[in-house]
Amino acid sequence: MKHLSQESKRPRLRAASVLAVASLVVGCSSQPVAGPDKLASNEGIGILQGAGAGAITGVQVGAGAGPGVAVGAGFGAIAGAIHGLLKDSEEEREIKTTLQIKAASGRVKAQDILARHYKQRMEMHPGRDIYPADLFFQGDSAKMCPTGVEIVKEIARLNEFRLPYSRLVIASYAKSIGQDSAYATHLTERRSREFVNQLVRAGVEPRRLETRAVVIDAPVLLDPLDDPTRYNQAIEIIAMDR
Repeated sequence: MKHLSQESKRPRLRAASVLAVASLVVGCSSQPVAGPDKLASNEGIGILQGAGAGAITGVQVGAGAGPGVAVGAGFGAIAGAIHGLLKDSEEEREIKTTLQIKAASGRVKAQDILARHYKQRMEMHPGRDIYPADLFFQGDSAKMCPTGVEIVKEIARLNEFRLPYSRLVIASYAKSIGQDSAYATHLTERRSREFVNQLVRAGVEPRRLETRAVVIDAPVLLDPLDDPTRYNQAIEIIAMDR
């Protein structure tokens, strides 16, 4: 009777051992980290929870036999890991979807700006493609803003089919009088290069693109319905081969 009593205790000891090992495995894995990189944390938690449940199930199914504990814990660990991976996959899909929505909204905004631009162009300057510089650059910066980048991407898509073999001159204008002309020249040169660089990133072949920096003493365009100084700084796209 004493021998049977000791044997009956072994499955419980083995179950406890499996749980301890599972805890140790999780203890050696990465700690939970906020943000998209949650693979280690979710998988580790899944393994621990699955191993624990599997060990208990193994004791029940194996009728107290040791192999039942080990098998149950093994299946539990695998199931727990899969659950953790699925959870990570769901989070990654959510993040990916959010980024896609953000990108789509940026493109829609750029398309709306361009639609209004082309409508105005047909009314005011149908033979030229002139944009106020503030669509692309903030203040006196030569670094293109995010909205400007999206607009350039749409311009690149349009020019992929419209005059696909024409050379395009990117002319940057800035009004300046007297001593500020040196800075205006520097600013227009940098903006023209930045615009060309963004077009190249968007897929336009570099050999089609040229830069031009122009310092002016009056606005390049006057819009009666807009700020009269808005076109003191402007960008023009000039197709050289029609």
